[in-house]
Amino acid sequence: MAFDGITAHLLARELDNKLSGGRIDKVYQPDKQTVIVTIRANAKMEKLLISANPSCVRMNLTSSTRENPKMPPSFCMLLRKYLSGAKIESISSPCYERIIEIKVSNNDELADLKHYTLICELMGRYSNIILCNESGKIIDCLNHVDMSVNRVREVMPARIYSYPPTQDKMSVNQALVLCDAGKTPIKDEELGRPADKALLNSVKGLSPILTRRIAAKIDADDRTPIRDCSNSIKEALIREAASLFKSILDFEITPCVYYSEDDIPTDYGPFFFECPGRIIKTESISQAIDRFYESKDKAIDLDRKKHELSLVVDVALSHAVRKYDIHKNDYEEGRKADDYKKCGDLILANTWLLKGHETEFTCDDYYTEPMSKITIKLDPSMDASANAQDYYKRFRKAKRKYQMSECYIESDKEAITYFRSLKTAVAAASCEEDIDALTSEIRSLASTEKKTAVPKPGTSGYVDPNRTVGMAKSGKASSRAMREAARRAQMRNKEISQKKPKQTSSSYRKYYTSDGYEILCGRNNIQNDELTFKVADKEDWWFHIKGLPGTHVILKTRKGEEFPSDNAVLEAASLAVFFSKSIMVEEHAEGKGSHAGEIKAEVDYCPVSHVKKIPGAKPGMVIYESYYSVLVSALEPKQARD
Repeated sequence: MAFDGITAHLLARELDNKLSGGRIDKVYQPDKQTVIVTIRANAKMEKLLISANPSCVRMNLTSSTRENPKMPPSFCMLLRKYLSGAKIESISSPCYERIIEIKVSNNDELADLKHYTLICELMGRYSNIILCNESGKIIDCLNHVDMSVNRVREVMPARIYSYPPTQDKMSVNQALVLCDAGKTPIKDEELGRPADKALLNSVKGLSPILTRRIAAKIDADDRTPIRDCSNSIKEALIREAASLFKSILDFEITPCVYYSEDDIPTDYGPFFFECPGRIIKTESISQAIDRFYESKDKAIDLDRKKHELSLVVDVALSHAVRKYDIHKNDYEEGRKADDYKKCGDLILANTWLLKGHETEFTCDDYYTEPMSKITIKLDPSMDASANAQDYYKRFRKAKRKYQMSECYIESDKEAITYFRSLKTAVAAASCEEDIDALTSEIRSLASTEKKTAVPKPGTSGYVDPNRTVGMAKSGKASSRAMREAARRAQMRNKEISQKKPKQTSSSYRKYYTSDGYEILCGRNNIQNDELTFKVADKEDWWFHIKGLPGTHVILKTRKGEEFPSDNAVLEAASLAVFFSKSIMVEEHAEGKGSHAGEIKAEVDYCPVSHVKKIPGAKPGMVIYESYYSVLVSALEPKQARD
């Protein structure tokens, strides 16, 4: 169920019973649209999550943990300033709107008691978190809305807060009065609509899902206007609506989480309704909301981490591409070296023709067969000898460019291939272990670059910053305090030098084919190397997508078996395609709207003994020979038997 006004009203009442009188301890903002408030209430700590993210708008108590940024956002710092240590006076929802207000009191810098209101507008893409003072003036808000965005209502600091425009609907209390009088709780102008839509447009706080469930419970036709329905349908509608409204007013709720037949959470709500699939009853609305979004939170957090890694890899890839373009231009420029040398030679050979101050001259080209005429540009401010030397200078420079760029282009190509493989691995990441493995690889790559740039202790060029600590200008030991400082500095250096970085590696992806063969897949390039050259046996089979960056897939063979079964080969190759989504494959999937099983690619496979590591190459770069190829479709990981 969408976060409607009824849910907001009941949730505010529930939170008021649990948190009223508590004190705010800490405030966090793990992402741009989410705020977590830690509250001490009823002798325990509670975490209140407030999300203004349009894809998952909610407010609930949660037990899950989120990774917070190293530098808190400015809005988080402002909330800490005004709310840290504040006492919660009340939590309420105004007139069944999707708004929850948290009223708090706190002492300011002068120890004067001040009152503030944290207003949480949970309204889809218009969601916002607003902090107001006791006079109703906005101190600050999460999303600033000026007149260029909304001409009706401006939400900006130093403005007086006003509620969003209300709809012309009756409240739950008014609707219950009509039901008790034997009348349908529907406005006259809505009688021409079906029961669910008429009820939705007549009573505040109801969501489309809730009204559809009420209509389904009374067997009302979704195409027949309510005025044309039979009396039995109208009486059933009055009875069901009155029961719902009384439950709302008396706070008689049964929070539930609804699951599909595939056991995927599809809905939550404060009331129980019969529907297909599994239904889990919870103790509170907060628990139902938290349980519903548990898997979605993991997916959101995973997407955020993937996005951060993608930004890092994209920057490195674009840098490598720019280097390649520069070196490619240098290479093309270097190919003109012989032309510059020829021009210099021809100028010296025809010095007697030049009178001085010419911008160009034409002479015979002795280097071509048959001989032809060539026009050479000159600098009129220089004589013939100086022009020739200028061309020789260009020749030497172009020759150096040609020689150096030829080496750089190969390394640039390797770097581009490597970062493309990293980008492919990030796109294929599907769990926290994948993210941890990729983060470890990126950090190891960064530390390797730093080690090559900074001289190591004990090598030439390294200067110990603590070598003069505790020494006087004369070179002798100074005071006792300085000697003690020197001793401690030396001990720290010794401890740092003795510490060895811990190399952590996540477990490999493991699957089993339908006929029992074990399949191992690497999560990053480092694991690809380990899997191929340390874990796999020589008799095992190695799979990789043809001509594109991707993961290494190992099919473990059985003892005494020369070739695995055809079915095992096809399933292993399908996994190689799925976990080796290149940019071309992704564009194919996005452009044609195909699913993973519809993506086809060619996969090369051979025994592990035919795979060789390229000397000096980055992790994951290999060459192989005597291989077979097969064209297969991508296989979803969940289709394999883990």
